[in-house]
Amino acid sequence: MLACASSDGKISVLVQLFDGHAISCNANPAAQAPAVKGFASAGCGNLVKIWGYREDTQSWVEEEVLEGHTDWVRDVAWVPNIGLPRGYIATTSQDRTVLIWTKDSPTSAWVKTALDPSSTYTSSGGASLPPGKFPDVVWQMSWSLAGNLLAVSCGDGKVTLWKENLKGVLGMCQ
Repeated sequence: MLACASSDGKISVLVQLFDGHAISCNANPAAQAPAVKGFASAGCGNLVKIWGYREDTQSWVEEEVLEGHTDWVRDVAWVPNIGLPRGYIATTSQDRTVLIWTKDSPTSAWVKTALDPSSTYTSSGGASLPPGKFPDVVWQMSWSLAGNLLAVSCGDGKVTLWKENLKGVLGMCQ
């Protein structure tokens, strides 16, 4: 699946089926979770939307809306779910925040937590930052394949690394 977002508010989903092998294909992992077709989108409306695919109607359906940013959401990234006990989504925003959304089960609500760089990060002018705020717009971020590290790119030209501790809280690496 390939999903693309556009400045006109449209989301395009490209789906292509093709014969990959001449005979049947098999995958036999030790423990396979049910496959979920879905993605998250975000944009100028300050919202993050979770979309799921409905086989019965062959259509994409908005399943949830996550609210928490006060300005344009610049990036959204779903953590690779390789044996993690819960789902994680990170979002960055023009409002200078990074929100981490966690979901403990398919039926539970998403819970948001803001990354807080204020205790170890200062603005380029040396001033301390308000709690939960980065010194500039937060443009992009990327999860490690294991899902325990998050790289965050800020408008001040710096990239910070955040690592999950034993309590499940992301803290900035120093």
